[in-house]
Amino acid sequence: KMTLRSMTEPLGKLGLEEIPALGEMFDPDMHNAVMKTTEGEPGTVTEVFEKGYRVKGRMIRYAMVKIAVEE
Repeated sequence: KMTLRSMTEPLGKLGLEEIPALGEMFDPDMHNAVMKTTEGEPGTVTEVFEKGYRVKGRMIRYAMVKIAVEE
């Protein structure tokens, strides 16, 4: 935990932030949908496979997610 914290705090000061995903509405500008399910509220992210990151508003990596869809 200390190693992770020692890495994330300085990067956070430089503007690195994690993209919110779990439970959020799917946004193709921030999320990469790789799977879909019928469980959950349609259009929401139900599972995060890989966290996404951006620096000062610029995308570094999209969040790889599973989204809920209607049947």
